[in-house]
Formats: sequence, structure tokens, C-alpha cells
Amino acid sequence: MEKINQRNSLYEQFLGYSYRNLKELFKSAKTKEEQDFYAALSDLVLQREQKKVIGKE
Repeated sequence: MEKINQRNSLYEQFLGYSYRNLKELFKSAKTKEEQDFYAALSDLVLQREQKKVIGKE
């Protein structure tokens, strides 16, 4: 198994994506599985934003 680079972790990459970015990736996905992947990441972004809003109320 390849050693994971902590400086460029998958999580760090994910944090760089906006909902809009993921929506575009979803639209250009070539397979249903790839669409499902981007949809799941989009849901995580929306959940993160909801927590921010709820925390401010």
C-alpha cells in the first residue's frame, strides 16, 4: 500500500471543493458510480454549511 501524504490528504483536497465545484463534477461524471460519489461529497458540503448556520443561531 502506498504511503499517504499527510500534507495532501484526501480530506484536505475535499475541503478545497465548493458545492458548485462538486455540482460541475457531477454533471461531467461518466458513470453512475462517479455521480453517486460526487453526490455524496456534495451532501457532506451541505451538512458542513448547515452546521455553520445552525451554530450561528
